[in-house]
Amino acid sequence: MQYDTREKIAPLGVLSTEFEEHMKAHPFPPLAPPSAELRSVMEAQRIATQQPDTSTEYSVKITMRDGFSSEAHVHKPSAEGKHPLLVLLFGGGFMFGDCDQLSPYARLATKLSGVTVINLSYRRAPEYKFPTAPNDVWDGIQWITKNTETLQVDLAAGFVVGGVSAGGNLAAVTTQKAVDEGLSPPVTGLWLGVPWTLEPEVVPEKYKDVFFSREQCAGAPGLNQQAMDMFNIAYEPDLKSRDFSPFNAQNPHHGMPPTYIQVSGADPLRDDGLIYERALREAGVETKLMVYPNIPHLFPDFFQLKAFQDFHFDILSSWASLFKKSVAAEDIRHALANSPFASSS
Repeated sequence: MQYDTREKIAPLGVLSTEFEEHMKAHPFPPLAPPSAELRSVMEAQRIATQQPDTSTEYSVKITMRDGFSSEAHVHKPSAEGKHPLLVLLFGGGFMFGDCDQLSPYARLATKLSGVTVINLSYRRAPEYKFPTAPNDVWDGIQWITKNTETLQVDLAAGFVVGGVSAGGNLAAVTTQKAVDEGLSPPVTGLWLGVPWTLEPEVVPEKYKDVFFSREQCAGAPGLNQQAMDMFNIAYEPDLKSRDFSPFNAQNPHHGMPPTYIQVSGADPLRDDGLIYERALREAGVETKLMVYPNIPHLFPDFFQLKAFQDFHFDILSSWASLFKKSVAAEDIRHALANSPFASSS
């Protein structure tokens, strides 16, 4: 189905009865700005619980353009040899999250698709304003292309960039920049989970009528308009910069690699994903759009709900497809059933 009118899109934003019943029993706490003290405590806890490096999971340090040493986590298949590469970028409104966030997904990808995964870091707001985050990611991507022998990756066999939420924003602008600047080897695929790609000020005129999820889902659980405002105040992006939105590129969308996008229906970021997929498709890019009606922004805590199980299944299936790997559905379901997501539900 093509979501190209308000009449088709609006029903997606009504929360499902199943989700509302779940929220009554498990209310989601409101997001609040993390203090410097809380950040320090969380980082200390993260380091204390970190597993020691192994031959298949280890950390590397990447020097940024300003000399800052950024941490990245590498997850490798057990099989010897060079492997295709998946680069993942964590979410959290440019304020929360770290490169451990997507490690459970990375471990599943190494087993199911036989790819190496690198979880990049980027510095977060409010301590580090825009464009520090996109600069860090671009520096990380360039470092990867220059260190393929050390990493034992074969980018010609597959080089996919992906991210969730704010990480989806960074994945999109980084891949557009890679296309614009002729990055070699080129990015071969893009995966975006509930991405943030727009703000009202930069929505192209032809799509303005179908950009209304900010208003419709302003009071959604978890990520709502209040949280979006908090993130924008902390991040202070230049809304017209190509490092904020792929729509701001000089020649946006054309030449982009195959792109898979997952969108939650009752999410303030819903129309960011719907419009971006449509713009890419209209520019001749191969796309796949997966829409999950009547649920809010993705949170793994809701794994026991079928819609979120479907969302997680499609993440792993999308990665396999972007790498042109054949992975049986039953293998994906088995992996998820034995993952931390299922055990925490």
